[in-house]
Amino acid sequence: MKITHGMLKEQGACASQIRLFNKTFPNGSPANKEEALTLALKHADEFDWDWAADNLLTVPALKAYDEAILPIEKAYNEAIAPALKAYEEAIAPVWRAPVWEAFKAYEKAIAPALKAYNEAIATAFAEVFYSLENVK
Repeated sequence: MKITHGMLKEQGACASQIRLFNKTFPNGSPANKEEALTLALKHADEFDWDWAADNLLTVPALKAYDEAILPIEKAYNEAIAPALKAYEEAIAPVWRAPVWEAFKAYEKAIAPALKAYNEAIATAFAEVFYSLENVK
């Protein structure tokens, strides 16, 4: 099963994600799992994988996806906890000029964890999507 422009539109995808999908996959998503996994990793931080899971997968497939990403979310939250704490402490006294620097430091600190998280959920989506006929 391939994801198509029409499928995204029918399920209510936002215009920016449809445009990105059309630019990245002018003929629809790959028809095979191996290519899908490669492309999911390549575009892990570009697509909203949780939206795709919620709107494109069947109920059993969504359950499998949710189970697959549970340990990923836990690891991500643990990885970003120190950066989040530092950010929250930095912005607590003043919510003005230093906030932007604190936010940028937070973003920089969590970037590796966010990249790993996005790659892992992209992979989980591709794995579940191509495991069976799991599309609505």
